Amino acid sequence: MKVLQEIYVPHESVNDQKLIVVGMNFKTGDKVKKDDVVIELETSKAIVTLEAAVSGYIVYHCDLNDDVEVNRLVVQITDVKQKANNTNRGNSRNIVAADSEAVTNIEPQFSKRALALLNEKKLSKHIFKGQGFITEDTILNYLNPGGNKRTTQTVNAPGVKRAPLPNVSYEKLSAEKRREIEYLSSVQGANLVSTLYIDINTAGLIGPVSNKFRYFKESILPLLIFEAAKLLLKYPQLNAFYDDGQIATYKYVNIGIAIDIEDSLKVVNIPETNKLDIFKIEENIFELSNKYIDKKLKVADLTNITFTVTDISSTEVNYFAPLINKDNAAILGVSKIDETTNTCTLSLAFDHRVTTGKYAGSFLTELKTRIESYAANLDNTAHLECYKCLRAISEDLNDIGFIKVMTKKGERLICDACLMNG
Repeated sequence: MKVLQEIYVPHESVNDQKLIVVGMNFKTGDKVKKDDVVIELETSKAIVTLEAAVSGYIVYHCDLNDDVEVNRLVVQITDVKQKANNTNRGNSRNIVAADSEAVTNIEPQFSKRALALLNEKKLSKHIFKGQGFITEDTILNYLNPGGNKRTTQTVNAPGVKRAPLPNVSYEKLSAEKRREIEYLSSVQGANLVSTLYIDINTAGLIGPVSNKFRYFKESILPLLIFEAAKLLLKYPQLNAFYDDGQIATYKYVNIGIAIDIEDSLKVVNIPETNKLDIFKIEENIFELSNKYIDKKLKVADLTNITFTVTDISSTEVNYFAPLINKDNAAILGVSKIDETTNTCTLSLAFDHRVTTGKYAGSFLTELKTRIESYAANLDNTAHLECYKCLRAISEDLNDIGFIKVMTKKGERLICDACLMNG
């Protein structure tokens, strides 16, 4: 048997030391062609597809839903067809004996459940030498050939088994949901997260401000992200994360937007958000939302996020406490805009291991002031007029605005018509 290609688990993100096997498009022994997608792995943020670089026969060194460590061998392409193991179950793919004596020297690899059963039954690994990847069913079949039926049990906690309750239906968590729990628990698990709330006055924002947006006519989300990105430069402890007794502060600002429409929760990245204007931020949100819907998000769209914003203003929720993402110290929540009171509640959850309530409160207060100033600025412009023709800014039909010029009497405003006419 000649191995033509070996595929290892890639290191797509510094955040991921393990990936989850979520797709296996063939079974061991199948013939595959060059460029066929042979395995799909889930990182913390995206699905990675790996392809065959040559044509040949596939051998899997993993099982569906396995957690596989970075740099682990998961697939081989060989020149010899493999024989399927009769212990295969469901969608799992197992390593099998090859049509070559060389395979008998291969050390077996075991799934986590197989290892636990092996230890429980005090069996030697050498029993399965030459059989490649060993699953729990392989061992059960060895213990009771052809007569084993496994009993389903619900695991309540590591090492603790709980029998199914009567009149209760059970559904296994998806690999994606398990990963979401793992990453959100990484911060919340420390029990050192607090949430602050503040109301902003939205009078004069929805309409005069949001009408200038192309896609988000009834939203202040682009404005919030624009101002938050600028403020994070002043409040770096919120653009950081806790890392084993240290505070790791990012040298860039990449705000992530939490989206959960129809394909589970994803946090998409707006790179170098602090360097973008409001309209470019709006364009980024729109494009990323479309990529989410079309399932075209790449790893780069979902990684290296330094601060998160989650907007549920389209719902009827008045306020909520958002959950901080992995490798973040804070998350900003946006609740519904109450048109009766012209208010919107912002919630800032923060990690006490990284910062303090006073620090987070100062950020939230300054963000409120900045957002509300847009409405104030609109109100204050109503009386402005050109110093030459005395035309009010409200009469500026070209929507160009007035320009500041220096005259003998100091700084004045001039309309574009008077400027062009000298």
